[in-house]
Amino acid sequence: MKRNLLLAAGLALVVLGVRLLVAAPEWFKQRRENRQFIDVNNLTPERLLARCGQPLADETRNFYPMVARDIRYPSAAHSTVVLKFSKTAEQSSDWVFMSMQDATGGTEYETPTAKVTALACLDSSK
Repeated sequence: MKRNLLLAAGLALVVLGVRLLVAAPEWFKQRRENRQFIDVNNLTPERLLARCGQPLADETRNFYPMVARDIRYPSAAHSTVVLKFSKTAEQSSDWVFMSMQDATGGTEYETPTAKVTALACLDSSK
């Protein structure tokens, strides 16, 4: 009787272990995607400069009542990416991350994963 109970408990642990091994890759993938989403959606020019260092160019233009800021960095694909921010002309306004695209205008990076892949310094895990 005791042997059967131990066998059943051992079998239950094996089944649980296999389920965890099957689910783990998806869990890690989801965790990475969530982290990248947070990294990109909380991006401000100040955080970008702190994380990625000196840009190739940093241009601010006043289009009253809006202010636009384009910051350029070399990408992993040996091209230049432009990160676009905007805010209202009010002093208390915060910068909003608008888009990230290739400087030639050919590629727009839509997903957080694409953005982090193109500009690795955006990844908070590094």
